[in-house]
Amino acid sequence: LFGFYQISTVLSSTYSARLPDKYTSWTDNLANAISIDWSGFFLPEQCLGYGMRLLAVALSPVALIALLMGTGIALRLYYWRTASPRPKLWAEAALGLLDLTPAGLVLIFCFVPSISASIFRSWSCQAYTISPPNEPLQQVSYMRLDASVECGSDDHESITDVAVGFIVLWPVGSLVLFTSLLAACYKPLQAKSPNALTRATAFLHREYEKTWYWWEAVELARKLVLTGFVLLIPEKNAFLRLVVATLICSCYAVVLAVVRPYKRVEDNVLAVATSLALLLLFLGTNWTTIFLGIEERYQEADPADVLGFGKLNAIVDTMIVLVAVALVFFLIGAVVAARRVAKVPT
Repeated sequence: LFGFYQISTVLSSTYSARLPDKYTSWTDNLANAISIDWSGFFLPEQCLGYGMRLLAVALSPVALIALLMGTGIALRLYYWRTASPRPKLWAEAALGLLDLTPAGLVLIFCFVPSISASIFRSWSCQAYTISPPNEPLQQVSYMRLDASVECGSDDHESITDVAVGFIVLWPVGSLVLFTSLLAACYKPLQAKSPNALTRATAFLHREYEKTWYWWEAVELARKLVLTGFVLLIPEKNAFLRLVVATLICSCYAVVLAVVRPYKRVEDNVLAVATSLALLLLFLGTNWTTIFLGIEERYQEADPADVLGFGKLNAIVDTMIVLVAVALVFFLIGAVVAARRVAKVPT
């Protein structure tokens, strides 16, 4: 469900989707609420270029996770000094790293879609048609998130160069990390002989059947594609992003229903339901984008002649209801999960 909201709040920014204010007015606020762009707390966005904001967004979580891991190692070494007999120093440091690995994995899980979206928005540009005196019409593109930077200029290239490095660090790095950790857990999990590593990485595999213990890596790849990698499709083909996302959601919902990777039946049902809700959101976004595109480009045309409906109220209201219902399920699931962890009867 958390992934559902991470994706549903970027429909207008990542997909250049045309959505009525009735929908975007609150989803944009929700996206800002779950964003980790902390640079605005120190200086207004107007005072920082996108390059500096990107550095803050991408590096601040790295510092937080490094501090967390360092704390785990420091605590282990503190008690190691008084231990008798003393175990090997490197072994104790490794255990300290594993102590806070679960918290680190949770942070990566929460941060990586938002950070990846910010990284890939370095290539998100808005085209404008200008009319210089005594010259033919020209088209100029500027960054959506920093209108002072012209796309293709030296300033823009410096931002995209930094973004390429952060792609390796966050989207690719997190996927490699999750996959490597799960691969290392293969033998202990299959042999049903848990060790320190499987316990430290339980966040990644404990909800899944033994056969599908690696499913979290697939889920992460899906979120990264839907929130970030689709931005590599050029802006002039922005509608293709919606088509690709719709196809991915369709295939993923079918695969989920077939393989049922979760241990609990209710988790499988909820996963399929949210996948179908996300698919309906993308279908609704397709229709609203086409509808508003017809109205803007063909002033005298009636979208009802093409789509069969003349107003967007029903579609937008349905999209809002889907997101609201998912929020209710998210809150209920969070309460149930908290009670289960606390071993309180439900």
